[in-house]
Amino acid sequence: MAENEDGQERTEEASAKKLEDARKKGQVPRSKELATMAVTVSGALALLSFGGQLAQQTEAMMVHNFSAEYIVSTQTAELPGKFYELLVAGIISMWPILLVAILAAIIANTVLGGWTFNLSVKLDRLDPIKGVAKLFSLRSLGELAKSILKMSFIGFAAWLLLKLMAEDILALGLQDPVEAIVSSASLLAWFFFYISLPLVVIAALDVPWQIWNYKKELRMTKQELKDEAKESDGRPEVKAKLREMQQAAANRRMMEKIPTADVVITNPTHFAVALKYDEARMRAPTLVAKGADVLAFKIREVAGENGVTIVESPRLARAVYASVDLDREIPGGLYLAVAQILTYVYQLRSWQTMGGDYPQQPQPEIDDIYLKNLL
Repeated sequence: MAENEDGQERTEEASAKKLEDARKKGQVPRSKELATMAVTVSGALALLSFGGQLAQQTEAMMVHNFSAEYIVSTQTAELPGKFYELLVAGIISMWPILLVAILAAIIANTVLGGWTFNLSVKLDRLDPIKGVAKLFSLRSLGELAKSILKMSFIGFAAWLLLKLMAEDILALGLQDPVEAIVSSASLLAWFFFYISLPLVVIAALDVPWQIWNYKKELRMTKQELKDEAKESDGRPEVKAKLREMQQAAANRRMMEKIPTADVVITNPTHFAVALKYDEARMRAPTLVAKGADVLAFKIREVAGENGVTIVESPRLARAVYASVDLDREIPGGLYLAVAQILTYVYQLRSWQTMGGDYPQQPQPEIDDIYLKNLL
């Protein structure tokens, strides 16, 4: 088990902060075997898919550029330029295979750790003494052993494949030269594909190992976790930001409930409270929103936009604001006053739909001693 400088065992998984810090430094899980496998297998498949087209283009270029008529008609001074054109044309004809290999390399190198950009230069990596020491480290010896096993595995696969293809290879000598060239190209393409398949097994073993080793290297001691938590929680700016985010989220949820309220009672400017009453589901009216000053203005604004009745009752608004928490029922001492307001709201809705006498807004009475105890 790995230990830190204090001798404590690193038994705990790395925290989110340590993982993020490691990522910023460019320390992410990578698998060279996965990249090698992806490039090799994708290149082999691309060669099998576009090999025929590439062979035809190569044949056409060779016939044209190496014909006796073309060579005789070309001046000696033009030969370097013609050779350069032939080289460029050959590279361009290979663009499908090159494109597939490049995309495979990019995807394979980002599938584990994602994109990372780290422009910092660590001068200690240029130290030759440390470089020599790394050559004989356990990690380097492990990589050497892995490379030997990998080459042994691939070598055995190549030997077995050559043994299976021996008859086809020997048969090339009995074929017409042109036909033999085509057959040998096909054999080479399939040989390249089959010899790349062992890399899939190697990558499948290396990827879990690299992930496990990455997590192991970033493990922390219990004391490191405690110190990190203390540092994060103890920062005043972090606490302030968390409180700000929590309050903003609470205000958003509160504003979403205002359109469902039955009435908004105001001070009229300093306080605003929104009440909802569902006789079938609630024992008493419930406070769904409340606010002072700017927040009170926002509550009135949202209520107005959604057609919620707004009633001015300064003493009742202050009493509800001071005595009731969000999503709580109003206390028994305010039942009568709130009931008068809700009755007025229901009468107002009836007047709006059926007409008749305009309802008179009540002025609920609240006992001064009760209000004083609340405030």
